[in-house]
Amino acid sequence: MQIALFISLLFAGFSAVGEAPGRDSYIFSVPFSSNLQSDGELVRNRRIPMILMFSADDCPYCIVMESDHLVPLLRNREYDELVLIRKIHLDSTERIDSFSGDEITPVSLGNSYGVWLTPTLLFLDGKGREVQKRIIGLGVRDFVNGEIDELILGAIAKLR
Repeated sequence: MQIALFISLLFAGFSAVGEAPGRDSYIFSVPFSSNLQSDGELVRNRRIPMILMFSADDCPYCIVMESDHLVPLLRNREYDELVLIRKIHLDSTERIDSFSGDEITPVSLGNSYGVWLTPTLLFLDGKGREVQKRIIGLGVRDFVNGEIDELILGAIAKLR
């Protein structure tokens, strides 16, 4: 009985380690954007950048980028004041509203930015202009979080 109690307390302690303040564990994916014009208005009003992730259904690196690097940012409420994160599936056929309000396909949007590999992260202002260098592919996994943070802070500095 005491061993079972010790083990349950031990695991409870481990599960709490590393939890960020205000963390929402129910967030499992990056929201899709169907209206970039509306998202652009939101980031303009808040004077923050947007990370727009281009992904594809058959891209295992996209899954890693999303689950290991972007979802933790969404779960940490401190990032709500720093960045808006959205994604676009290049293989989707659903039309989306562009930053200018025109209806376009995800492929057309990707082509307009010259996106040819997934995942690609764009750091954009409210009008859809890139304000920082993009991240293409997964890169060295140990450095991705730091690189994303650095690019967010650089984008904020440019926007403010």
